[in-house]
Amino acid sequence: MKLFLSKIINYFYITGQTWQVVWLDIWHEWIGRVMVIINGILWLGSWVMASVLYFLGGSKLLILHYNVHFGIDFIGRPAMIYWLPLGLTVAIALNSFLPLVHYSAPRQLRLVILIGTLLVSTLVNVALGSLLFINFY
Repeated sequence: MKLFLSKIINYFYITGQTWQVVWLDIWHEWIGRVMVIINGILWLGSWVMASVLYFLGGSKLLILHYNVHFGIDFIGRPAMIYWLPLGLTVAIALNSFLPLVHYSAPRQLRLVILIGTLLVSTLVNVALGSLLFINFY
């Protein structure tokens, strides 16, 4: 049992070192650094907007999805608004390990993964901003 536990700890230690090397490689590039910083700002902004929606909603029901053709599709409790930034957090966490898998691939693939994460962050923030506008203005 001790050997099994030692192998697991060693695997995470080696993977953690490789993950650090990959992200330092991305961080040393100017465009990679800018994308990581913008993505972090958008991630924090999504949590702030979700918290604002939650506190402004109080105990009322909020419109959680609006469709142009059909109108209001989904109404729910204000706590359900946290699913959007939580999903963004999961997407960022998963995409932070994708460059590790594709480390031997060209640099452009790692930047495409960062651009995809940035796109997801932008779309989540647009959705939260739209929900804020629809519910309270």
